[in-house]
Formats: sequence, structure tokens, C-alpha cells
Amino acid sequence: MKIKAALGVFLLFLLVVSCSKKEDANAGNGWTVYKPVSQVPEGTAWPALALLETGENPLWFELGPDGPGLIESPAEAGMAPYVPWPDARFVIDMQVWEGFLVMAVNRDGFYVLGPTTAGQDADTAKADTAKADTAKAVLYRVSGMGFWNFYTAESFFVWKQKPAVLLYRNDFFGEVTAPPLTQQVFVLEKFSPVPLESSIPAFEDFPSGWEAEAVRKGPDGFWFYRIKDKSKADGEIRYFRSADLAEAGEKISVGEWRNSNNPERPEHIPRTAAAFLSKTALLGFGGVSTVKITSPDFEGPRFFALDATAGSENPELLYAFFREKDSLALAVLPDGRGFSSGEREPEPRLFSLPPLPEGFVYTGIAVFRNILAASWEEQQDAGIGAAGFMVFFMGGG
Repeated sequence: MKIKAALGVFLLFLLVVSCSKKEDANAGNGWTVYKPVSQVPEGTAWPALALLETGENPLWFELGPDGPGLIESPAEAGMAPYVPWPDARFVIDMQVWEGFLVMAVNRDGFYVLGPTTAGQDADTAKADTAKADTAKAVLYRVSGMGFWNFYTAESFFVWKQKPAVLLYRNDFFGEVTAPPLTQQVFVLEKFSPVPLESSIPAFEDFPSGWEAEAVRKGPDGFWFYRIKDKSKADGEIRYFRSADLAEAGEKISVGEWRNSNNPERPEHIPRTAAAFLSKTALLGFGGVSTVKITSPDFEGPRFFALDATAGSENPELLYAFFREKDSLALAVLPDGRGFSSGEREPEPRLFSLPPLPEGFVYTGIAVFRNILAASWEEQQDAGIGAAGFMVFFMGGG
């Protein structure tokens, strides 16, 4: 553990130096990145990478072997070669958790945006919005200390009120070479500088050589998970359902597993969010059938059908963020076109995220205080090239 901790400190030093070298080049875009010395608030053991300060233009980060690297724009990314998505670094998903915005990153760990003052309410959009420092945020990297690079992290969920990721050995695009894990689930804890192993009872009684590959909560509130025999080539796959991951599940059919990925029915959308999304067709988004909503009011991201006929087969997806306490709502398509509303301007209005190069798409949005975070990827078939995230000051409204 001491060796791992020393390695983590060394990698953190290299990344901070890298960010500081780019500080001058980035000074004109409205943001400033500072070394995290005395400015980092107490309250967590996470390694802090930088203090992000308010500005008018987006701040872009590309995901690399040593964590997030500051770039001018996705067009200036290092252009990582296309690799099958299980082997790529990309933001799996985002969720708001206990005053922080948490991003799970495949092949890496957790990235977190947090307040600059310990105990500060990071979810409110009203507190001090008129002050110049309200868009400041601390960027943390809670790395898997290198070994995450050998596993795929496909599932990001909440386990015992903690952000959790399921790691597994993906053999869809090639032969399994990594050793099996003692525990497959890792959680984000405020007192730990690295993700911690966590035992899930539903996964404890698999036959020898079997591993969980995916876990998700279905539209009916049940947990569904897929396991596979990794001890042989083309091993058998089984599917299970459980009311609670604290107990073993019951075996289900592949059809039931596929149906568990269907979006929830339109009537399940919270009333205020439903009123916002009802304007999609009027604003020129009539072809959208499914919306993915990230919200501090949900335990994790949820998918909803915008009409009763929407299914799970390649839906046209809208990414949305909704916050009940101030009625903040935003929604964007993968190309960045979107609309938003809030307390001051309740009627949805059109807006657009910064344009991406050809072949790039946005893959999700979330809001931390008055900072919008959006993940992006360079995609081609089942491969991913460059990938990262963008943060943008939304203003004090």
C-alpha cells in the first residue's frame, strides 16, 4: 500500500506540473487553473488536481493515462488511436452525490468536482450566485492506482449510498489476460484517496470462474445483473433479477434482461421535468424518443420514454439535467443542440454547447452549482479515440 500511495503522489505531481505549464496558454479563455495548495478545502482525502475559477469560455480536459489533461479544445486533443470501447478511457456516467459532481471513468477511477469551502452546499443554484467566486470548483482525481487499466467499468450505480463501479474482465473483443478480482465493486469514500473494494452479497455465490459483467436498475425498480463463465472460451452467460443486491437474485431469461434496459414510462417523469420536456417537439426536437435524466433528486441517472411506444433498440437520446429546488432544467442532443429553463426564465429557450469536431459527440451533462459539465467522445463504430469532459460557467442565474 505504501508503494501504491507513493506512486499516486508521484503521478499527481506530474499532472499538476502539466496543468501549471498550460496555465499561461489557457489564460485567455476566461478560466484559470491553480495548483492545489492551501486552497483545497478539508473534508475529503481525495487528491486534488486543480482549482477551477469562473470564466466565460469552456475549459476542456482530455482523458489520458495520467488523468485529465488540459487542452485548448477537442480539436487539439492528442488524438488517441481508436480502440474498442472496453479498452478506452471515457466518462462512463455522471451523478450528483452529497454536494459533489462525480464522474466515473473507464480504465481510471472517479473524477469529482467539489466546492471550495468545506461543508458548502454545492447543489443550490441560489447561494451567492451574484458573487464572482461562485463558479470556483475543486477538481479531484480518485484513481484506481493503475490496476483499473486492465478491467472494464461498464456499470456506474449507487451502493449503500456511495457511488459504485463494477469492474470486470471483458472478453468480447479479445482473450482475458487480467487476473480475476477478489471483489469486483469499488466505491467512492470521502476518507479514502483511492476507490475501495466493496462486497455485494448478490455477487458472492457465483460458481468458480464466473464474474458479474453488468448491473443496472430496471424500470420496475428491480436490480438486474449479467454474469459470465470466464474459465473457458465462449463461456455461458446467465441473467438474474433481485429486489435488493443485499440478497441473491433469481435467474431470468435473456428477454427479461433486455427488457430491463427499457426506459421508464412517460408518466414516471417528475411533474416539473415533464412540463419542461413536453416542449421538445415545439422546439424542433420532435424525433427524440428517450431522455436520460441526471438529477440530485435521483439516486442515479434514469431513462424515460417521451412517448409510450419508445423501446430500448437504438433510441434517439436526449441528455437532460433537472434540479427540483430551483427548477433548473437543461437538455441536449449528442451534437450539442439543446434547451434550458429555470426560475428566472421558466419558459424553455434554445441554446447550444460549443461545437465539436466531426466524429465527436457529447455523451452526457450535469450541473454543479452554476457550472455545467459535459462529457464528450470521438466515436467510430464500436471504438473510441479521444475522450474527455468540458466545464462551463453558466452565469449567476
